[in-house]
Amino acid sequence: MTSSIECKNFLRSLQLLNLFISIGVKNLILCPGSRSAPLAIAAGELNKFGKINIYNSIDERSAGFHSLGIATASGNLSLVITTSGTAVSNLLPAAVEADRSCKGIIFLTADRPLRLKDCGANQTVNQEEFLSSVCRKILNTNLNGLHETTDKEIFNIVQKIEQQTFTFPGPIHLNIPFDNPLDISFVNKKKVLEVFKRIYLNKNYKFLKDESKYEGNKVLNSFKNLNLNININKPGIILAGPYQGSINDLSSFNKSLEKIQEITGWPVFADPVSGVYSNLRGLVENWELVLRKNKRFINCDQLLRLGPMSSSTELESFLTNFEGLQILIKEKNFRKLDPIKKSFEYDIGLTKFVDHFLGELSIGQQNKKSLTTLALDLIKDGLQIKQNLKRELASDNKITEYKIANFVPKLWPSELPIMLSASSPVRDWLTFSQNRTLTRNCFSFRGASGIDGTLSLALGISRIKNPLLLVTGDLAFVHDINGWLIENSTDLNLTILLINNKGGNIFNRIYKKNLKEDEFKKLFLMPKEINWAKLAEGYQVQFKNVSNFKKLREAFEWSISIQKSAIIKVDIDPENEISERNALLEKIMGS
Repeated sequence: MTSSIECKNFLRSLQLLNLFISIGVKNLILCPGSRSAPLAIAAGELNKFGKINIYNSIDERSAGFHSLGIATASGNLSLVITTSGTAVSNLLPAAVEADRSCKGIIFLTADRPLRLKDCGANQTVNQEEFLSSVCRKILNTNLNGLHETTDKEIFNIVQKIEQQTFTFPGPIHLNIPFDNPLDISFVNKKKVLEVFKRIYLNKNYKFLKDESKYEGNKVLNSFKNLNLNININKPGIILAGPYQGSINDLSSFNKSLEKIQEITGWPVFADPVSGVYSNLRGLVENWELVLRKNKRFINCDQLLRLGPMSSSTELESFLTNFEGLQILIKEKNFRKLDPIKKSFEYDIGLTKFVDHFLGELSIGQQNKKSLTTLALDLIKDGLQIKQNLKRELASDNKITEYKIANFVPKLWPSELPIMLSASSPVRDWLTFSQNRTLTRNCFSFRGASGIDGTLSLALGISRIKNPLLLVTGDLAFVHDINGWLIENSTDLNLTILLINNKGGNIFNRIYKKNLKEDEFKKLFLMPKEINWAKLAEGYQVQFKNVSNFKKLREAFEWSISIQKSAIIKVDIDPENEISERNALLEKIMGS
């Protein structure tokens, strides 16, 4: 016999999830557990109604990253449901990345009621504190149990979450105590569903967006007070770093960037994951190498920086020594983003900034301006380096990491997305890929810049945008191998370009020269003997090993055609890689 508490738990769970759907949630990752049973059963019913997609994952850590990938690629909030106890602690890595990359994700965690807290009850821990250091909000339903939470309280919780996402997107933790979270009888389940359908299922909810919570007006006024407006009659540079806004706002971001470029005529340095469209006027090819070669001779009075800094030591050095005005524009990100502390930071995004800036100009000044002399010189330098790279890289067909960064954007179809793991690939592509990455959606999780969740993130993205290419080193890939345990993951159209450099080439570049071989391997490389073909077979994933770029092109065509997950492995010789790379850069810098 089902108790009234279990019926109320089920009804409130239906209400709560239905409200989340009303604010844009379309996808939910469900992890196993008994304490979260009312939420799981409610999610199942809403899935039957066609209101939400459900995917299951036995690993909460992978579930968090998978949900983050979905949120990033879709621009919508996503949900993760877990049971109580240590399950919640496994969400922290994904919460950290969601926090730093400003992506909306909601963690719904089941908990014990207040009467069972701090008394030694099984599976009862201080889980409400686990994610507090990184979440935008930590909320809870009635501490005695969800069954005692009222309609109004549930609505207010979702309203707070919707408002937070509107103003400053990021992870949110909703902890939900349950009393008697056991199964519900078929009879009572049917009765509760009838009540839910009659009263709540198709109810229209109105969530008010309170724009007064923005600090935008204060920021706009401070531009006037501090005389920080751009002078379009003086030279400057636009630096587009990794894009942290919603993918749904990317079009308006690019329109605003085009406007500011047209009225200034400034050159643009665009990161591979900047979201900048490839047809933007003023783009400088190989700008990282241009900086490396010419940064002492670049003279301008102002910089417009968009988003966080690219992972370039050359750029950091240039910005540190720059004496002019630096304005840093962020997309709904209220934390500090300038490690060199030399910029004025503007929080509310490029579109609002440009609207304000254009409002300060007369109509005549808004006409398109020719590219500045500085822009023409930098573009010319970039194209010269591009030609030199083309000549040098065409000498042989052997696969290296820096050649991957240059060739793969040309081999993978330009309309299809790419994800770069937050390790060596993202740095190589910054230096060697030129602007080919700007012809597509290019993803990389540069918020916390960890290798955590690489596979799960890519699988999440590929649920929304596919076929997707993931470019990753062996260490980042195997670190998240449990991603394959997410529901129907092997059926997703994901191609993995697995760079087997035996533990991470970045360590070879930094530490090897000062350590003995055995020390270096044990302390940094930590090499693993993995039979990659057998590993792929164990997870029922298609696998190929290729040795040159001609075969790589053919492998890409094959992986796209099978419309399933596939691993394409390339083997790298780390020692030769470093010496060849250094020789190439020396030749380019000297030419």
